[in-house]
Amino acid sequence: MLIEPSRKSSPRTTLAPLALAVIVALVLMPAPAMAYLDPGTGSFVIQGIIAAIVGGGFAVKMFWGRIKAKITGKSPTEDDDPDE
Repeated sequence: MLIEPSRKSSPRTTLAPLALAVIVALVLMPAPAMAYLDPGTGSFVIQGIIAAIVGGGFAVKMFWGRIKAKITGKSPTEDDDPDE
């Protein structure tokens, strides 16, 4: 007679449905914030968006040789790599 070992579920698998239920409940039942957003908040958000766009452009500029090499399937040349 062969006895199979009992399979214990990890805490991650047992807590996942509970965590999902809590997140869904928090999203579907919001409470009023009673917050005030002044005009400075809007300019702060716009500043963050502009910074993200400029940062993304700078990252693409820095790695353009590698990005182009991935797309074309060729190895990056020395002229395309601004790291050196």
